[in-house]
Amino acid sequence: MPRIGSAPNWIVSLLHTIKVLQGDLCHRWHALMWACLCIATVLLANGCKQGGSSGTASTSLDPPNEPDPPGDVPAFPLLDHVDQADIATLRILFNELFVLGDELFEAQFNGLDGAGILRLPDGTDFSDRFARIPPGGGRLGGPNAQACEACHNQPFGTAAGEASSNVLQDPAMVGASPFNVRNPPSLFGSAVMQRLTEEMTEDLIAIRDEAKAATTPRGPTVTRSLTTKGIDFGKIHATQDSMGTVTLDTSDVDGIDPDLVLRPYGWKGNVTTLRDFVRSAAFTELGMEADELVAKDPMGRSDPDGDGVESELSVGDITALTIYIGAQEIPTTLEFLVAGGFVPPPSADIANAIARGENLFSQIGCADCHVPELQLDDPRFDEPTMRGDGNYFDTDIDPVATSLRADQPASFNLARDGDFPRLQPNSEGGVRVGLFGDLKRHNMGAQLADAQPTASLNANGTPLMVGGGSVTIGVQVFLTPELWGVADTGPWLHDGRAGTLNEAILLHGVDSPLAVGAPARSEAQEARDAFAALSADDQAAVVEFLKSLRHFELEEEDE
Repeated sequence: MPRIGSAPNWIVSLLHTIKVLQGDLCHRWHALMWACLCIATVLLANGCKQGGSSGTASTSLDPPNEPDPPGDVPAFPLLDHVDQADIATLRILFNELFVLGDELFEAQFNGLDGAGILRLPDGTDFSDRFARIPPGGGRLGGPNAQACEACHNQPFGTAAGEASSNVLQDPAMVGASPFNVRNPPSLFGSAVMQRLTEEMTEDLIAIRDEAKAATTPRGPTVTRSLTTKGIDFGKIHATQDSMGTVTLDTSDVDGIDPDLVLRPYGWKGNVTTLRDFVRSAAFTELGMEADELVAKDPMGRSDPDGDGVESELSVGDITALTIYIGAQEIPTTLEFLVAGGFVPPPSADIANAIARGENLFSQIGCADCHVPELQLDDPRFDEPTMRGDGNYFDTDIDPVATSLRADQPASFNLARDGDFPRLQPNSEGGVRVGLFGDLKRHNMGAQLADAQPTASLNANGTPLMVGGGSVTIGVQVFLTPELWGVADTGPWLHDGRAGTLNEAILLHGVDSPLAVGAPARSEAQEARDAFAALSADDQAAVVEFLKSLRHFELEEEDE
């Protein structure tokens, strides 16, 4: 988003909202009403700020003062860091928080901001500041960029990344190859992912608790199917001994961790919350340390990365980034864009190919994992939150000292707020999510395997521990990547090895597969083989259907 100069914060928020609404041709009346609501909202926000002791919020989009004398200056785009207390007390509302997050996302941080590192987590000196090769010493990788948008920028800001944006990850954190390769995923629709998993986790935990309650002393084993939103995660078994102790058997749990918490982020589905994804990426990829992570430093250091800069990103900064990323556009379909007048209709031949490809997509089994649509009951996103049975809240952060309180969250509605397109309502209640995914992990076989296993993480960023050991995700196991917007996220697959959608499908298996049940066999082998057996015209139709699943961003007028 272009810089709007030194306009007051509430005007910046209003201008951004109006710009978001421009071009929404199929919703002009709703746009007008929404703009009126936004005027009232930002005026209320301005009024709230006047009631504080300082009379202003703790941050501003006014450009930082010119240095005196001239010279190097930080690239931090705000006059001050965002204060989480201003968010919790509604001195900063959603519209302004979104714009603040936008500025932070686009900022090209430099050494005066704390970008890069001069010390590894284990205390070893590191002179390079940035690193394309994971340096070890307790680091997953990098840092390798100065801005979030450096990697998430194709075809729009906050979307996916080119092959040149690929990074290397070292889950063992010892600096020894071979490393895992990662292509930056699109951030469109990010908050939807967490909301879906919060609701699904609540369902699964309720099933588990009901199974426990149904046991009796020395009674038969109670077995329950773990199904939520139509997705099957296997079974759980519960038994109770003569002393009343209930034991859970999770050996038949499938595609999810034993704690039954769905983790929607990362190619492996190992990161629980959008907040942890944001602050970890800031640290790993940019070398920008969030205060909330510094507070967890095991050595008690105020500047763990040794670059001479403290308080690089505040708790409020991370909240602003999380809300901004979470409120990005929802991927949509060519059909929706044509109906709204945003793009011209395809030719009759292309339209027929899309329709035929959509049918074939289901017939050959792709839709078994890439489930076209899931239902979200409540589209309100809260940061922080106690939803998901409390599993999406970082319990290591002091809510009193930081004002990061679940009873005073930053909130927005995924069907009303944020950038357009948004989620569409379901006639039966809730909203429809055209995810083309199941939020479940699958064995993709040796063909796509990583070099190293990956730890599954809790909301506080620490490894999930079960039975005295950490839970790791095998090298062949990946979360089903959502296909909404897949037309605009190439190159494809976790490491960007597929240059075309046809190639991406065929890489879901091999030409001469092992027998069914073999550990190295891909769960997608049958669907892949069914696609390979199609005629060239039918394969092209499936690809044309995938190309109709689009990213879309309204054009902004130049300032």
